[in-house]
Amino acid sequence: MTTTTEATTVYGRPEFENVDIGDTMRDGHPDITDGDLLIVDLVRKRAEALGRALTVMDVGSGSGVVSELLARGLPGHRVIANEVEPHLIAQARARMAAVPNGEVFDRPFQEWSEPLDVVISWGSHHHLPNTYLDHVRSLLGEEGVLIIGDEFCPEYCDEADTAKVAAADVIHLADGLVLTTREEVAAYEADGTVPQWSRDLEDKRRRALWHWYKFVIDYAMDKDNWTVVLAELQITLDDLTTTFHEEHKLSPVIVQRDLELNGFRCLTANVIGNRPVDLQSFYLWEFAPTPRD
Repeated sequence: MTTTTEATTVYGRPEFENVDIGDTMRDGHPDITDGDLLIVDLVRKRAEALGRALTVMDVGSGSGVVSELLARGLPGHRVIANEVEPHLIAQARARMAAVPNGEVFDRPFQEWSEPLDVVISWGSHHHLPNTYLDHVRSLLGEEGVLIIGDEFCPEYCDEADTAKVAAADVIHLADGLVLTTREEVAAYEADGTVPQWSRDLEDKRRRALWHWYKFVIDYAMDKDNWTVVLAELQITLDDLTTTFHEEHKLSPVIVQRDLELNGFRCLTANVIGNRPVDLQSFYLWEFAPTPRD
């Protein structure tokens, strides 16, 4: 992914150092708690199907809310919270210290080398470099799964966009603009050329996001949760800045195609939140690695 903006996400900023953002978001943001419960249920079903103890890693675990839920709900299984922000690591350690089968890995995910049965990317996928998917594939066995749940951009691809994405031989972000062929990537790298379709698609993304963030911020205000209001206002700015690569929510259609191109097949798909499509942001998928040639 190419970017021209260097900054950090809102969670790494000093004003949030003394806030358990995991707890706070679950109070003032829609759909997250429902996603927590669904993840625990999916992992439990996976354990029952395989009939053995699992090693589960929660990548980008934040303060460890869902990691703790998994460890408590699946006491016979190893659960690892993975986080790199120092104050979030401290919060995750405090949570996981209360469960004997829980632990914290406080280095980048790419430095983990032991096999895993389940990798969870809950709210982390759109923050991580795409190379993390290669590492997931290297760690999962034939029975392993990747669970991706995230706050994506509500769907903004129309029928023609969806057809173009389905035919893509690559999903590449060039300063935040989506390219779908190797020829487009080569042209961009040669002289900065970007197709008009990519620019038009970004305009659709930003408009869809603005509609979503207004809903989320109003939801937090109704809950009288000003921490979430202020965090989401900053996240809105980050996400609407096309070149800000650490906060760039994409269409679910684009994300699914990217996963396919990176060697994963979808086993289950869930939408969280019983609302119109333009206010559906949380999707939760279970992927298995496709066999290597």
